[in-house]
Amino acid sequence: MVPRLAGATPIKAAVVRSQGTIFLGMTIWNDLNTGWFNFGDVPVQIDYTSLAGNGLTLSQITNTQADVLIISTAGFLSYTDAEVNAVKDYVQSGHGIIITYDSFMTNKRVWAPLVGLSDSIALGTGTFSHGINFDLLQGNHPLFNHITTPYQAGAPAMAVPADDGLSWQVADGSVIAEALAPSGTITAKGIISAHEASTYRGLYFAHYIEDKADGSNLQDMQVFYNGLLWTAGVPEPGAGLLILAGAGILSVKRG
Repeated sequence: MVPRLAGATPIKAAVVRSQGTIFLGMTIWNDLNTGWFNFGDVPVQIDYTSLAGNGLTLSQITNTQADVLIISTAGFLSYTDAEVNAVKDYVQSGHGIIITYDSFMTNKRVWAPLVGLSDSIALGTGTFSHGINFDLLQGNHPLFNHITTPYQAGAPAMAVPADDGLSWQVADGSVIAEALAPSGTITAKGIISAHEASTYRGLYFAHYIEDKADGSNLQDMQVFYNGLLWTAGVPEPGAGLLILAGAGILSVKRG
C-alpha cells in the first residue's frame, strides 16, 4: 500500500516508563511508526525513549509535545507520587492517554479514572491460551474502524477483576467491547473502556494488545492505531472537521 497523506503532521505519542519502554522487542511500536499507512491516512509517531527513565516530571512530558501518552503494562514497576501526578496533570490539561494490561496497584490507582475505571478497582492477570475474542458493544465506535467482529486479539494475556474474574468497577467510562475468555474451568471477562472527559480522552485495554512477541496481530495493530487517533482527538473520516495534530490538540479543538 502506498503511503497517503505522507506529508501530514503525525500524531505524536510518548510511551511512559513501563514494560513498553523496557522490552522493546515485544512491542508494535516500530510496526506502527514505519507502517502506519497500512492502517489509515494519518501518520503516527511513537516515541519510546524520551520518557523511559526514572524521575519523570511534567516538564519532561511537555517537552515531548505528545498528543497521547501510552502506559504499556506498568506491571511490576513503581512510580513516585510526583511521577504519577505528572502523568495525570499532563493528560487533564488536554491530551490523550492509553493504558494497557495494568492492574492499577498502589499509587497507580490515580490513573484508573483517566480511562474511565474506578480508583478502587482490584485486578489480577491471566493467560488465556484458548483465545481472547472481543464482542463489540459499540461497533460504530471509531476504535473499531476496519475491524471485523468478533475482534480476535492475538496475545493471550489479559487483566481481569481480582474477586470473581467478571465484575469490572467502571466509573465514568463506557465499556465498548468485552471478551469472555476460558482458562481451564474458569471463565473471565476482559474489557475495553473508553472515557471522554471535557479536555481529554482515555482508553484502557485489559489485554496486552501491543505484545507482538506473544502474538499481537494486524487487528490489534489496527485497533491500537485507531486508538491513537481517537485519544488525540482526530475525527473519524467523514466527520467534516479539520484534522489537527500537535501538543495540546484537545485543548485547541475541544477546550
